[in-house]
Amino acid sequence: MRIRVRRVGGFAGNVALAAELDTAAQPPEEAARLEAAVHGLRWGAPASAPPHPDAFRYEVDLPESPDKGTAILQEPELTGDLAPLRAQLREHGVVGPSRRPG
Repeated sequence: MRIRVRRVGGFAGNVALAAELDTAAQPPEEAARLEAAVHGLRWGAPASAPPHPDAFRYEVDLPESPDKGTAILQEPELTGDLAPLRAQLREHGVVGPSRRPG
C-alpha cells in the first residue's frame, strides 16, 4: 500500500513537507499495523479537533485509492501505529508550498 503524507501549518504556515511510504518496503508486522491504522482513519472528514495555533496538520491519502479522499490529522494523532508516517517525513520529506495546486 502506498501512503502519501503532507505536513502543513506550523509557525510559518507556508511551507509543507511531503513524503510517500510504501508498506511493501516495511517489515511485515510493522506494515500490517500501519495498514490497519490507515484503514481506520476518518477519510474525507474534517479534522477531529480544531487546530492549535502554530501546530502542524497532517494530510494523508492513498494514491491507489483516490476515491477515499484525504484524512486530516492533528499532530498528536500521528503516533502509535501511524508513527512511521512521521518518521518517513523526517527522513525523506520534500519541502514544497503549503497549498496543493488546483
